[in-house]
Amino acid sequence: MKIFLNGEPVDPGGARTVDELIRRHRLPPATTLVEWNGTALHRRDWPSQPLQESDRIEILQVAAGG
Repeated sequence: MKIFLNGEPVDPGGARTVDELIRRHRLPPATTLVEWNGTALHRRDWPSQPLQESDRIEILQVAAGG
């Protein structure tokens, strides 16, 4: 299966849900924002959102600045 992660085609490496994808990349959930196929995806929905062929996932990391 191939998905698009931040605009690049990738193999999700066995991840079957958005939550598994985030964990695979070792991203801290508290500072991670996910857009799934153009829609913001709430963190509580990550475990129940399956990854499917050609999904477009955008991952953003929130950082404090000064």
